[in-house]
Formats: sequence, C-alpha cells, structure tokens
Amino acid sequence: MEAAEAVARVEDWLRAVHGPDQRTVRVDTAKVRRVPEGWSVPYNAVAFLDGGDAGKEIFPPPNMVVREPDGQLRQAAPHPGGLSIPARYPGREHWKEIVDQEFRESGLGHLGVPEAAIGGWQKILPDGTESDEERENPDYRPGPIRLGRERPRNALEYLLAFHDAGWLDRERFLIGLVSTEVYIPIADNDRVPRTAYDQQAHRLLTYSDPRHLPEHTHRWWHVDLATLMKLDPPPNLNLDGGPQYRQQVSGTELTGILGRFPRFKQTVDKKITGLATSEEIRTFAEEAAAKIVLPTPVSPPTHAVDWARRNGFELTDEEIRLTVLGRTWRERVRLDDGGRWPVDLASNGLQPGYGDNGEAVPRLNTFGKYFEQGNPGFKHGWHRVTGAYLGFALGEALGIHGKLDREVPLGPLTQQLLFLTEGTIRSPHREDSAQVGLLPATAARGLLRWLHTQGEQVPGAVDGWLVQVPELRERADPDPDELAAIRELAQERPGTAGGPGALLAALPAALTNGYAGSGGVDQIARVLAGLTHGGEEDTEAAAFLASLFDLLLTRGEDTVCPPVATARSFFRDGSWPGLRDTVDKSLMRMSPDSKIPVLPRPSDFGAGHDTKTVLAQVLSAVSGYENYPEMALRRSVTHDGRRPLTGALAGALLGARLGVPGLPWTTQVRSRYLVQQLASDAFWHFDQYSPVFESTSGWARRYPRS
Repeated sequence: MEAAEAVARVEDWLRAVHGPDQRTVRVDTAKVRRVPEGWSVPYNAVAFLDGGDAGKEIFPPPNMVVREPDGQLRQAAPHPGGLSIPARYPGREHWKEIVDQEFRESGLGHLGVPEAAIGGWQKILPDGTESDEERENPDYRPGPIRLGRERPRNALEYLLAFHDAGWLDRERFLIGLVSTEVYIPIADNDRVPRTAYDQQAHRLLTYSDPRHLPEHTHRWWHVDLATLMKLDPPPNLNLDGGPQYRQQVSGTELTGILGRFPRFKQTVDKKITGLATSEEIRTFAEEAAAKIVLPTPVSPPTHAVDWARRNGFELTDEEIRLTVLGRTWRERVRLDDGGRWPVDLASNGLQPGYGDNGEAVPRLNTFGKYFEQGNPGFKHGWHRVTGAYLGFALGEALGIHGKLDREVPLGPLTQQLLFLTEGTIRSPHREDSAQVGLLPATAARGLLRWLHTQGEQVPGAVDGWLVQVPELRERADPDPDELAAIRELAQERPGTAGGPGALLAALPAALTNGYAGSGGVDQIARVLAGLTHGGEEDTEAAAFLASLFDLLLTRGEDTVCPPVATARSFFRDGSWPGLRDTVDKSLMRMSPDSKIPVLPRPSDFGAGHDTKTVLAQVLSAVSGYENYPEMALRRSVTHDGRRPLTGALAGALLGARLGVPGLPWTTQVRSRYLVQQLASDAFWHFDQYSPVFESTSGWARRYPRS
C-alpha cells in the first residue's frame, strides 16, 4: 500500500463521520509517515492547517492508522505506547477488541495489537452502549505472564517474551528492537572483553538489565541497538532477558530494519561504573568510618552485588550505600567487643536480629536479595526459602485481618510453623541419617515449646533461642481444633485429629531436602503431619504440598521457578491418586472450546474446612496469578473457609517464586525479621554445608539437640 491509498481511506472515513461536504477537518498530508503498524495519517482543523489559526488547532492532534497489509482503519492512541482501536462510524454497531492485559501494559502499542493477543470482541450498539454479546477469538494465545513465566521489566524483555509466545512475528519483534537498549560487560579500559563474546557462534552477549549481567561484572556499556549496529561490521547478538527470555539476532537483520524504521528515540551510549566499585563509594566508606571513629573503612561491597545477582536481583545505589553503613557499624561493634549499635537500624543498613539466646542482635540488612554468608544454596535458593516463610506470615495476617493497613503481630499458624521448623532443625538426622527415627520426637518438642509460650504446662525442659524471643510470648488465638491436636502431644498421644492443619508440615518438610541426596520429602511430611493429624487424606495432602514446595524452592541454574500448574506433572506416574481430581480442578487450564485460560476461584470450592478443600483453594488462588501477588493473596482469603490457613499457604507459594522483594505489604508484618532469620537458619542448616558440621560455629548452642 502506498501513502496516497492510505490517505484516501482516511479521507473517506472523515466524510463518513463529518458528512460528504465537510470542510472543517482534513488530512495533514505533510506529516503522513510509515509506522510499524502501517501508515500514520494525521488530520486537523482546516482553519489551522490552511490559515495557521493556532486557536483552531485540535490538540492533541488526532491520528488515524491504516494497517498493513489488510488496510484496516484504526484510531491511533492519544499517548505514546497506547493501543490503536478500530475506527468507528456514527450510527453503526461495532465490535470492541478485548485485548489481553499483558499487551495493554507492555507499552508496545506502537507495534500494533497482535491478533493472537485479542481474547475476543464485545458488541457495541449504535448508540455506544455495551451489549452482553461477545465472541471469542479462535486465534488467541494466552500471554507468557499468565502462564507463569517471569514478568518482564522493560521493553526489551516484553519483546523477547511476546516473540517467544507467538504474539509478535519476527519482523514486528525486530522493529521493536530498534527502540530498545542493552547492557554489555566492559573492562576497565572501556573495551568489550573476550568473555562478552560467544566465540563459537561469533555473537556479542548483551543483557536487558544489569541484574542479568554475569557475576563479577561491575562495569558495563549501556547502548541502544541502533548505535550498536553502527559498528563495522554490525555484530550478531545474543539477547539475554533472563533465564526464560533469550533470542539471537543477526546484524544483517537489524540493519535492514533500521533502514526502513530508523530509531527516533534519543541515543543511549554510556560507559558506566557500578557504584560498588566506584571512587564515590570508597569516599563514602571513608566518611562513614570517620564519623563513628572506625580506624579502617570497610571494603567496597562488590560481593553483595554479585550475591544479589545470583538470585536475580540488583542492589540499588541506595542499598549499596546502606550496605557500607551496616558493615561499618558491624565492624565498629566488633572492635568494641559489645559496643552500642545505632538507635535507627534501618537508616544505618541494619535490621533486627536475634542471638543464640534470643537476645536482640542487629544484623546486616540484605534487603531480601542475598544470604549474608553468601551461600547460594546447593539445591534450594535462600531467597526462595525466606520468601516462602515471610509469604506464609503475610498471607495468614491477611486472612486474619482482612486487610493490612497497619502493623500486625504474627498469627498463631506462623508461630507454630517457626517452632515446628526449629524442632526439625534440632533433629540429629541432618548429621547422621541413621537417626531419622528421632525426628518425630524433636519436631514434637518444637510444637510443645510453642504451647509453652501460650502459657500452658508441657513436660520436659523448655530451651533454645526461639522460646526466649519476647514477641513469641504474645498470646495468639489459634484454631481450637488445632490447639487441641497439639495439646495431645503433651499427653504423648499419637496424632488422631483430622483437618487441614496437617498442611503446616509441608514447608519445613520440603526444606529437609535442601541438600540433594537427603530425599524423602513426602515421607518426612507424613511424619511431621502425623504428629498431630492421623488421617491418611490429611497426611497425603501434606506430602503432596511438601513435594510441590521442594520443586518451587529449587534454586536452579538460572533461578527459574515454575508455575504452580507444574503440579500436574506429579500425577504422570500414577502417584497421589487420591488427590489427582482435586488438584486438576484447582489449577489453571485451557478451555476445551478455545485457548482462553480457565482460572478457578477459591470460592468455587465452597466453605469446606477439610484438607482437600483447603488445598484446592490455595492452588486456585495462586495458579495463573503467580505474577500478580496482591490479586493472588486477596483471592486466597476471598471465601468462607479457613482464610488464615489458605492465605498463609498461598503466600508461601508466592514467596517461593517472588522472594521477599516481590511480596506486597511486608512492612505490615511486625516480626518479619524474626521470620526471615529462622528461615535463613533452616536454609543454611539443610544446605550441603550446614554449620552443624563446624564445631566452632556455635550452632549447637543455638539449636541444642533435644
């Protein structure tokens, strides 16, 4: 299609809208241009275009798009990145496009709405009233975010995701790349090192965001792809948008596209030194040391940046400065052998912590992005474990209070989870697998220590650090049935209660497999659940959920966490026959008549208090909403069942995926640092290199054998 044909189509539309003899508006032919969607044809008031009367100008200038190759006429969005819509004619009905939310939010509207991203159409009556009549698009494909893949954070990552999902063909993908930038590792001499090339494929390794840069990269080149293509010869590229979004493009492809669609955005061409290795941070460390009279300033926190990147996070400049302050204070107190900490911990890079006797001992704030000891985890990821535990506390709090508009204490389920985890840590089977038979007794002692904090008499000594923490001595309001089941332990009676409280065992059971080879997650879950719950249906559900947690907590080479719907794979070998139907109905699935996702709601399963119902409500709350934590958490407590429990377990599933930084409302959980510290201890203990094997670690004092 040529420009003249596009103009003619718009002129026909203007006559249909304004009448055959209209002389009020016309096409601004001087500004007609080619755009990715087709032809951009602006129009304006004749008085402004011909007479220069600025008072008559239509602002913002309206614009029509004539799409290629089908010639469809569309009204352009009034703002950059918005979506065009089919042109409307007065007095006629039309069909409004129902565009997938993922594409609407991507900012890629300039590429045109892909057919595969339109879920369907809604009929609009001639008077503009929305009707109830809709029709589905048989060519629709669900977006990658809804399917549980990682949520993109910039235009390049959206392009990679949508191209991979089949929403953007190769040409639209390449056109979109013209407007994006990449990050490339560079050496101190500003040159790209050999390690930044895939030598075998002759491709330059580029990254969508600094958080994806290789470990130990502290200098990089931030450059737009149009500028990069000016190199001679234009390089072939490996585009890395994270573990789930990668693509290769050739220099020939990109230069060809640039010849047709030049970059209109401002050039980006910067050589950047990360703050962690800059002169600025060295000066900052010297000033911090001088302020509190520390003889030698701390070294730059390059390791903290590296450890955060292992987990898929990037430390902000403010977090890097706070890390320097926190390490400076920690060194000052160490030299003073018990010196005083600052009153304002947060402003000095610190967070509340707890010593071996439960006393307050501030710790370095790692912002939920890396483990302070730097251990990446042999199987499980630290950020996934701490995220799961804090998510549990957060979800329970939401289930209890309905909303989190103020700071709230830990709920009874979270308290029980902490003590059950502590009891599991204190089992000797981590050092000697032959002593796994002692696990039930040590785990039971953990629950009894919680019962003691609630003012009840329990047999035997009550020791360990957790029972000394003041906030855990606050009276909770536990479910009466679950409280009665724990009281049975004090009478040394085997678990006979029935109910969903058995699911509490799933998370600590999963952690015991942090060192691949220890195995037996499902059996350990049955053991822990069986302390208080004796029903086969209850313990089977706990074992299933523990296996799911074990999968979601897995660190993986590229920090990928699968969607909850992956649980369907557990049934392929005939396992879990009693749960197959329940789980299948609770997970996202595709409609048999179309490709529209079917998303069950927790309320679809009624208000039951049995274990299967709770499990179904938890899975349905999260499945398909892994990247929408606020919505998932609210879904998990929108029913008439056991809301604190469903909220807690849904929060744990979300936290395993998103980590602490990805969870909402965390500042409203009063004892969040206590939860994170216990989770960190559990992660470390069940990792390959547990401190239990180090005689000088003090671990035996912190977690005495019981």
